[in-house]
Amino acid sequence: MPNPNINLDGELLYRCDMQVRVSDLNYGNHLSNDKILSYFHEIRVLWLASHHLSEKDVGGCGLIMTGASVKYLQQAFLHQSLDLSMAVKDIGKARFTLMYELKEANSNQVIAFGETLMGCFDYVRQKPSKAPQKLLNILTNR
Repeated sequence: MPNPNINLDGELLYRCDMQVRVSDLNYGNHLSNDKILSYFHEIRVLWLASHHLSEKDVGGCGLIMTGASVKYLQQAFLHQSLDLSMAVKDIGKARFTLMYELKEANSNQVIAFGETLMGCFDYVRQKPSKAPQKLLNILTNR
């Protein structure tokens, strides 16, 4: 069930710029709802890469998404410049929550908020895993 109280109230981890592409549009000629979740995936991959990590290897295990929620507030249109920020909260021994804020770059108007519940996962053994210390250090900015 979507969380109506999603906001960017955690520790800021990363931000990037995006531009709405033709392939991001739906039949209503605005940014498609599924593409917003793809944007959240994109910033997560960019953030991990900035630390020489990937979703397959965050220091000894991978990441798996266990839930997602998006709150859509405004439409975005072709070639609009967007600002995407990602923060973290609720860091546990094996799980954490990433929060996202997508804004129109010029007006600073929020297009969408979202969150993904992430877990550490051993893909070889197909089991949940404890978060590696390297990942915990990055999540807590240590």
